[in-house]
Amino acid sequence: MADDTGKLKKGNFMQALDSIRQEAERLMARRDLPPEVKAGLDRIIGLTRSKFDLGGDIE
Repeated sequence: MADDTGKLKKGNFMQALDSIRQEAERLMARRDLPPEVKAGLDRIIGLTRSKFDLGGDIE
């Protein structure tokens, strides 16, 4: 499999998390993935949709 990490957005934690969720959602549309892979992607999507309290602005 080709390295496609360049497709992920660079930025802060929330941007990275959103990028991971979007990529997992894109992969879920594939019909050639085994059920255990789809189950893993489904867990990733569910976890990355959660709201995170990062303790406010830390800049």
